[in-house]
Amino acid sequence: MLIRTRHPLDSAFDQLTRSFFAPASPATTPVVDARWHDDSLELTVDLPGTPDDAISVDVAGRELTIAVDQSSGDTQRSWRRTVRLGNALDPEQVSARYLHGRLTVTVGAVASAEARSIAIDTAPAPAIEASSSAEPTQDESATNDSE
Repeated sequence: MLIRTRHPLDSAFDQLTRSFFAPASPATTPVVDARWHDDSLELTVDLPGTPDDAISVDVAGRELTIAVDQSSGDTQRSWRRTVRLGNALDPEQVSARYLHGRLTVTVGAVASAEARSIAIDTAPAPAIEASSSAEPTQDESATNDSE
C-alpha cells in the first residue's frame, strides 16, 4: 500500500488558494495565481490599467490584505482580498512589486531552526542557607504581646 505524505507548506498553500478563489463574479474579480517559488509563496494578481497608487498591500498580524480602490470619472473599482498566513509563512518577510499591470506579492517561509548541541552543566547547585533561629526576634515578640 502506497501512502503519500504532504509537506506542511502544501497544506498552507491549499488553504491560501481556497481563500483567494471564493465565488465571485469573474468580470469584476482579478485573476489570482499562487505558487511556491524558492521557499517562498508568490501571489500574482493581474490588474491591467490600474494605477499603482490605487493598489495597497498590508500585513496586520498574520493577515495579508491586497486591495484596489480606484475611481476615475464614471468608473469606480473596489476589490479586496484578505488571506490568513499559515504558520509556515513569515509575515515579516512580505514584499510586493507592481510592473506592467501585474502585482507580485512574495511571502517568505519561516526559517527552520538549525540543529545545535546544548552544553550540559554538571557543577553542583549553590547551597541555600536556612535560618536556624528558633526564638522569635525582638520585633516578632513585641507584635505577639500586643495582640
